[in-house]
Amino acid sequence: MKNFYVFTDSTSDVEKKYRDELDFGYLKMAFRVDEKDYDADLEWSVLSAADFYNKMRQGNRATTNQILTTEVEAKFAEAFEKGLDVFYLACSSKLSTSVNYAKVIGEEVVSKYPGRKFVCYDSLRSCYAEGLMAIDAARMANEGKTLDEVVAYFDEYKLNYQTFATVGSLNWLKMAGRVKASAAFFGNLFGVKPIICGDTKGNNYGFKKVKGRKTSLDELVNFTVERITDAENRTVYVEHGDNLKDAEYVAKEIQEKTKCKAVNISSLGPIIGASCGPDTIIVNFYGKKMDITGEE
Repeated sequence: MKNFYVFTDSTSDVEKKYRDELDFGYLKMAFRVDEKDYDADLEWSVLSAADFYNKMRQGNRATTNQILTTEVEAKFAEAFEKGLDVFYLACSSKLSTSVNYAKVIGEEVVSKYPGRKFVCYDSLRSCYAEGLMAIDAARMANEGKTLDEVVAYFDEYKLNYQTFATVGSLNWLKMAGRVKASAAFFGNLFGVKPIICGDTKGNNYGFKKVKGRKTSLDELVNFTVERITDAENRTVYVEHGDNLKDAEYVAKEIQEKTKCKAVNISSLGPIIGASCGPDTIIVNFYGKKMDITGEE
């Protein structure tokens, strides 16, 4: 019997097929592009992924906002009404204030439901690494695990959820200021392609530079091969900022070299996409514990 309901948020990019299959939800954030405001809907029901990234290519900078108050209030209350506790697996606190914001709102909501409790958990991750954590949390909820058991699990294993990425242009990262890196890292933009990871502290950390697009894609493959564990039982999640061709190349190489169970390809959502920009490619998987720590 399920004891709690799982929520993640718009930065997780987790698709509806997984949310429906495992019965969990997400809290919407918001974004603004081309002077219009949108909810960060993971189904892209109003503005398509292609249109979003094309607007950025045309020079329109996208900005983002944290989770919506109405989302937290309504969805936490709905779970409490059903007699369930709540586990909100949030985007890394190094990238968003949503985890702390949800705690404040959640305290107000839960006070109306004696006996219920909630946990707002800092995943230290974003993108499909956060989504994969939510998938695993929902599986544990469906198995009848308690909130305490799930928190203990992620306290032990959250750094095993990996994210490695490269971008089409460093300019979006510089403008957004959401990636930790030295001044030298951004010093010479011409031809440079960064390799970025979700580090031990939850930062998106630019830790390596390579020359050329194909080299950067191959580096993503190499890091996946080196770090994935129990590959034959794992799904790797490849995300792209409106560049399916490169995503398919990376997916094919990962499948062939790791013999993993499956590779899932999907669009990078608007919240992370606003910082990374068009042509971003991200790989997410469960593997060896992250041991890279960025500069503060």
